[in-house]
Amino acid sequence: MIFRTEREWIVALVVFAASVGCGGGNNNAGHDRAAKLPPANRLDSLVVVTIDTLRSDYVSCYYPEAPVKTPHLDGLAARGARFDRVWSPIPLTTPAHASIFSGLYPPGHGVRNNARFRLPDDVQTLAEMLHAQGASTGAVVSSFVTSRQFGLAQGFDDFLDDLGNDPSGAARSQRPGNETMDLALDWLRRHSAKPFFLWVHLYDPHTPYRPPPEYMQAARGNAYAGEVAFADAQLGRLLKELDLSGAGPRTIVAALADHGEGLGTHGEKEHGFLLYEEVLHVPFVMSAPGKIAPATVVAGPASIVDFVPTVLPLLGIAGPPGMQGIDLLSPSADLTQHTIYAETLYPFEEFGWSALYALREQDRKLIEAPTRELYDLAADRREGKNLASVDKLKTSAMAKALQAKASGLVNAERLATAAGFDGGSDPETIARLESLGYVAGGGATGGTGEAALPSVEGRNPREALDDLETFDRAQDALQQGDLPFAIKLLTRLTKTDPDNPQFLLKLALVQEQSKQIADADRTYKRLLDGHPTFLLGVRRYSSFLEERGRAKESRSLWLRLAGLLPGYVGIETRTARAEIAAGMLPEAIARMETYTAAHPDDYEGWTQLGLAYSAASQQAPALVALRKALTIKPTARDALDGALAIFKQGGQTDQARALIDELLQRAPGDPVLLHARP
Repeated sequence: MIFRTEREWIVALVVFAASVGCGGGNNNAGHDRAAKLPPANRLDSLVVVTIDTLRSDYVSCYYPEAPVKTPHLDGLAARGARFDRVWSPIPLTTPAHASIFSGLYPPGHGVRNNARFRLPDDVQTLAEMLHAQGASTGAVVSSFVTSRQFGLAQGFDDFLDDLGNDPSGAARSQRPGNETMDLALDWLRRHSAKPFFLWVHLYDPHTPYRPPPEYMQAARGNAYAGEVAFADAQLGRLLKELDLSGAGPRTIVAALADHGEGLGTHGEKEHGFLLYEEVLHVPFVMSAPGKIAPATVVAGPASIVDFVPTVLPLLGIAGPPGMQGIDLLSPSADLTQHTIYAETLYPFEEFGWSALYALREQDRKLIEAPTRELYDLAADRREGKNLASVDKLKTSAMAKALQAKASGLVNAERLATAAGFDGGSDPETIARLESLGYVAGGGATGGTGEAALPSVEGRNPREALDDLETFDRAQDALQQGDLPFAIKLLTRLTKTDPDNPQFLLKLALVQEQSKQIADADRTYKRLLDGHPTFLLGVRRYSSFLEERGRAKESRSLWLRLAGLLPGYVGIETRTARAEIAAGMLPEAIARMETYTAAHPDDYEGWTQLGLAYSAASQQAPALVALRKALTIKPTARDALDGALAIFKQGGQTDQARALIDELLQRAPGDPVLLHARP
């Protein structure tokens, strides 16, 4: 039982034996007793660390038998609370983080997938709430999928998302946790004297798993576990600096994951396709000096959607109306009645397979799929026994409850607004997402008018995992240059699943790289005839056309897409690219002048405007636009190359050097900037 007196929190404790640290995931391991809180402090600051792709059974205070020890997560739980049965609402990074910081489920805030949705401006984020209270707000993120273009920067004074370039000159898609933490510690030292909110995003447990050697050794060769241990060590650095700063006694510290990782448990290697516990059950630990008693365990079912409603009262702040999560520490919170929702539209949008939904009522879990699945998680933690055919009444009741819950979460206006973003169609976005292992840029089923809750029908993703494995093998063959084998595998897939947009797209790409140009052209057309709004297909085919001197055809593709999906703002920048390639410079300039006026923080828009001006021999306004792009993103290579070309043309070596030096101050050591310096 949880109760409160005189605005001070007193919570039920589960006291564990010292040998199990902060707990072993078994609430029967100890006994409940009321804890005496230390004297209350006025809490005015918050640190949130999100650890991407972290399974709860790899955190030792949840499972003592975890492959590695996580002493800093364990210690944070020991100083405060461990929330035992927490779900992610969606096993994808961008929408899960939107839920963490809004208190809304994906159908409520509108972000349902990586790369092609933007958090609507009218969604009030935690950063905006704390900024309104006078707190300095800063974020340091580690992956492209948490970058500002997806709307996650709302409310932050400082949002450090420029990941720089790798030694080959390509834009990096992620950075290691130690680099992220270096930036975070620097920010903390400069802001810890006054109220602040700092979000640190660590991406290390995400693929590809490449932990430093000492962590790989500590994990006995388990690369995923090694990255978990590395991320935990970075959390330790932050906790140490917080104590040194003197801000610790007035600061709430929370650490949680956005989702987990399949690791083959149910046949899924990574995440996004299925809704089993390995991708939904995530760790969430939090300390609040004087507000949460040490070693508190909150056992009831919960969601990371509950994070904002839970943390705001600890800071004495009232939350905005309409949040879909609840305060897990409130005396009025009856967690026995707290039903938890999860979804994935990823297999539906990207592959044309069925969407999946899930509902948790205490320890009963329903997965709504073409074949329903019901599990008793208390007796069957690994979900090995489907009870749907055994307990038909419970299955039917939970299916109705899931439909009612999901329908009640939908905000149709926000869904339309969030979908009005085509971040997944530019070449850099696609390259960076693919380097992270994501298949991205879909939207195979339509645009803003599609159903908010697509029906559960068609191919069950779990039954399609063999094809997914073959698809992965084809992608590996493509990366290794074995094009004939890739074509063989993809041709087989397009026969067994002939309308699958990803299979058709990858086949066209391999045909193109194999110089089978006519075949590639036909396959691209077949893809877009069946899926005219499939964003990645449009992007790839438009590049195919431009590279063959058919830029006006490319422009027509984007104009058609704009007609089908009005409001997909990124379409404008890609249309301008095609217009520049086609020599339609007045059209490109007019388009980007209008676009940048409406989207002044979009570095790509300023880049295209600058390149259009430059191509039209208007070098002065071109430099202004390109400099604006570099102000937003110092390592933006297209903008940098465009500016340096103008300086070179004018013999302005000093100006070029000054620009590089200015950018290096903001992105020290970036290999592209270092190489470009005259």
